[in-house]
Amino acid sequence: MSKSKRLYFPGDRQVSVIESEVPTPQRDEVLIQIEAAGVCGSDLHYLYRVPAAERGKPRLGVTINPDAAPGHEPAGRVIQAGPGTTGLTPGDRVIVHHISGCGHCDWCTRDLPMHCAGKRTYGFDIDGAFSEFMVAKAKDCIAVPDNVSTTVAAYAACGAGTAFNALRKMNVTSADDVVVFGLGPVGLAAVRFAHDFGARVAAVDLSPERRELAEKAGADICLDPRTGAVEALREWTGGKGASAGLDASGNGLARRALLDAAAVLGRIAFVGEGGDVKIDVSEQIIHKQLTVIGSWVFGISELRGVLDYVSRRNVDLESLVTHVYNIEDAAKAFAVADESHSGKVVISMNGPQR
Repeated sequence: MSKSKRLYFPGDRQVSVIESEVPTPQRDEVLIQIEAAGVCGSDLHYLYRVPAAERGKPRLGVTINPDAAPGHEPAGRVIQAGPGTTGLTPGDRVIVHHISGCGHCDWCTRDLPMHCAGKRTYGFDIDGAFSEFMVAKAKDCIAVPDNVSTTVAAYAACGAGTAFNALRKMNVTSADDVVVFGLGPVGLAAVRFAHDFGARVAAVDLSPERRELAEKAGADICLDPRTGAVEALREWTGGKGASAGLDASGNGLARRALLDAAAVLGRIAFVGEGGDVKIDVSEQIIHKQLTVIGSWVFGISELRGVLDYVSRRNVDLESLVTHVYNIEDAAKAFAVADESHSGKVVISMNGPQR
């Protein structure tokens, strides 16, 4: 067990499988045998699509170490605990919260490690999940309930957890008409969770394949943004507009449409990274008295909460995982994710492909 397969991104949409030494856990760390690792939109934006000449440069405020093992949605089993490590033992199924804060600053004590000045991020500036083995701080690991599959656990570690957190920030309930723009893995999870919360859900995306997945996930209406989506949303809500909405696309036109589709006193969340939007502040926000938030990932307690919720409610995220590839076929996995027609894509280290 001296060598471990891992992924390497040389740039320009290329993916290589290389070998590296199996790491040794130090104090308060564990060695995890990775079973599944999700492909996230951030991996596409920050690593896969990056021109070779720009590797290692910060992107959207994120520090990138191009030589770190990529991947920030890890799910696997603890196989070794470092000296002094408590709370975890070999055999435990875990996921890893991908943002590792210092643990002591004001942001960390408020469970907002994404704002910690000393944070380190698995898969971006320290070794992450697209590897057969990875080391993580024990404090960053969360136990996976027995009835949650490894692929779903990996999905929850960032993509599905991000969707859940944004909906919770908006206090979505069964009284809401919710619209989701952008039906990638985050948007699809948002549809599934909003439906489980009891809300009526509208889903908007260019891809007919993703609209079909959203319908199966519980969307009451699925719309193509090129065919009068805002007008259709207003008709669907009896002229009021959506009481809550989420943009997971990062597209300026979608963000503007979300603002137009929102009801008076509505709540909306911007989740999709990158891009821009031109806003008519008076007409779209002030006169509607909208609550507009930015929602960026989650704290470790919130990640534990989404796993517990999925477990207790038996939320079907598995059907949103449309493609599973072995690590040797990672290039296919990223090509599929890059086409923007699939559901969640997961890389499995030892399981069946689909």
